[in-house]
Amino acid sequence: MDAQLGDAAAMVVLAILQLIVLVAVAPLLAGTIRRTKARLQGRRGVPLLQPWLDLIKWWSKAPLNGGPAGIASRLAPPIALGAMLIAALLVPFLAWRGPLNGWGDLLVVVGLFALARFAIALAALDAGGAFGGMGASRDVAIAALAEPGLVFALVIAALAAGSTDLGAISWFGLRAGIGLLTPAHLLGAAAFAVVAVAETGHYPVDNPDTHLELTMIHEGMLLEASGRPLAMLMLGAQLKVVILASLFAAVFFPFGAATELTPAALAIGLVAGLIKLLLAGQALALLDATLTKVRILSLPDLIGTASLLSLAGLGAHLLLAS
Repeated sequence: MDAQLGDAAAMVVLAILQLIVLVAVAPLLAGTIRRTKARLQGRRGVPLLQPWLDLIKWWSKAPLNGGPAGIASRLAPPIALGAMLIAALLVPFLAWRGPLNGWGDLLVVVGLFALARFAIALAALDAGGAFGGMGASRDVAIAALAEPGLVFALVIAALAAGSTDLGAISWFGLRAGIGLLTPAHLLGAAAFAVVAVAETGHYPVDNPDTHLELTMIHEGMLLEASGRPLAMLMLGAQLKVVILASLFAAVFFPFGAATELTPAALAIGLVAGLIKLLLAGQALALLDATLTKVRILSLPDLIGTASLLSLAGLGAHLLLAS
């Protein structure tokens, strides 16, 4: 009984610590991406703390709701942010397992992404704006193309570990060491990377900084939001980048994660996790600064490569396992 209480207390501490770290780091990572992108383009860029300053400014203001906006516009921001906060507790970051390990597997995390997307798209349609509806339709279409590749990429790791539990997958990778990097595993990682770019709205799929009506996708769905709802939606979007990067690291490159819930091990896991997030952010900034946005009609070909890579990885895994 004492051991169970001690383990439960440790998981509560891990949950609080991980949530604080991810919420604090998410806007900073967004600032790092924007700053690096600006430097690569020869510009000075905004301060690193600008995303946090924007969130504080929006949170201090009351929302201005349009005439047609109804209950969907009011409920969507807390639902989307809540889904991201739950996902942040399911994904391993500091340790080999997430704080809510056993409460949901990788399919639950993918479902939370879909829930947040559905809520935001519904709110964009509920507001009655033309650009919100256009952005919602584009975002849902991209998700329909990207989600199969995301699921198949994660299934490759799940088959190797023999479980869909993210903690079990991460623990399997830690035990396998360098032997984890099989051809099937690397193909799955490549497929996940393509999907992550599409899911986070970065080049060449979308421009996260644009406000040009005919080209924006995710930003188009936020045009009618203001005040605290806008702060929740933006924080949720920033958290999604951190969660996807953490999920990628936990599933495909779990090296450095804490194997014990001790202060020293968690400190090492924190440093390793932050380094991985920084590398992921710099990769996204490099894509934003060096690539051009592809035409909307070319996105199926681009995003479809993720499904092809993941299916190739599945085939390679089944072939090598037989």
